[in-house]
Amino acid sequence: MNTGAIVFSIVTGLALLAVVERSVIEGGPIGQSGPAGAERPLDRPSAKAALPNRNPQQPAPPQQNGGGGGGGGGGAAAVPDLQVLTSQVRDLTAAQRGAAALQEYGVAADKPPVVVVSRVSRDRTWAFGTAAVPVPAGKSSMPHVALFAARWTAGRWQPVLSGTPAFAGLVGRMPPAMMSVSEARLLSRHSATTAGQAAAATNGTRVGDGLMLPWRVGGVWSLSTGDAAGARPLATLAFQGGDGRVAAAGDGRLYRFCAEGNRGFVMVIHPSGLASAYYRMRDVVQLRDGSVVKQGDPLGRTGGDLPCGGAPAPREQVQFGLRGASENVPLDGAQIGGWIFRERARPLLGFAERGLLQVLPGGLLANFGPVPPTEPPGAAEQPAPGARPGTPPAGGTQQKGSKSAGQEQ
Repeated sequence: MNTGAIVFSIVTGLALLAVVERSVIEGGPIGQSGPAGAERPLDRPSAKAALPNRNPQQPAPPQQNGGGGGGGGGGAAAVPDLQVLTSQVRDLTAAQRGAAALQEYGVAADKPPVVVVSRVSRDRTWAFGTAAVPVPAGKSSMPHVALFAARWTAGRWQPVLSGTPAFAGLVGRMPPAMMSVSEARLLSRHSATTAGQAAAATNGTRVGDGLMLPWRVGGVWSLSTGDAAGARPLATLAFQGGDGRVAAAGDGRLYRFCAEGNRGFVMVIHPSGLASAYYRMRDVVQLRDGSVVKQGDPLGRTGGDLPCGGAPAPREQVQFGLRGASENVPLDGAQIGGWIFRERARPLLGFAERGLLQVLPGGLLANFGPVPPTEPPGAAEQPAPGARPGTPPAGGTQQKGSKSAGQEQ
């Protein structure tokens, strides 16, 4: 072989070797190559290789309604869900009011709190409603209740209960179309009212609301102790008889708990922040929560309805009591309807005094209206303003000292 042939063979071999080397490096088939512009760089490992191959314009799957996140990372924001709010308020009520309810009932509640969302803003980011810890079966106590306000922010509901500092701040910021300034101020005052302050508004220590008994002025009803099996202090009385029509004890705003149709536990919040409470009624007035009522306005009729639980009563009646923001108000010393109410420990019972008269459970009480119970001598025997001629001021009364206050008639 001549020198030219040897040189040609070496050059050709080197060229083939270069082609094979490039094909091996690029991963393509040996003996094929594209144009220079089709060559691709070597693939290098990257953190992005672990991510799913998703179109960057396509949003992430939405979170469940009412989720706790803020919808970051390009995901769609959660939307307000009233079922989630109801569940949150139920848990909050059990956590914050369960201990107080246990003390009032004597046993733990046998059902979860009853929550009703009564108002929602147009954009569904504000809500307001009621919550009640049901009374266990067999107990005659009044239900332990609370109002709640909630705001949807940062992708979640933030509810608060009345009786807490945050409640006043939240109701004060609610949209005007949802809650008026005057109602927000009243709720703030009620939320800050302790049992001691409420008692001072009823026992003459400070200016009160001029409450009357929960029926028409001049009417005569029978008195009984509403929670005789409960612990002191006495916080509930029961009344029955008359025409059965229950009336508001004073001016205020009305709120219903465990509300369904014409059922419900009724609370009227008065200007001082004190609230009066009414239970077991039937044909409860169907007013929007927060509606203004005047003293003497109808609330319902005596009955045995138990929308918030409890023990049946032997007769149709209305249970009546006074409330602060988160506590019952002791009735001992309360001045209502021209009477001063007292309690006796053994057995626990309530009775009423007016001048020299004393009415025990089973006796009759006349409603004298919003008048002071301290009258000039002999005034207690006069009929109440508006009473029918011949109406006794207090059936079943007795002179003080003639019979022990703890002895039932």
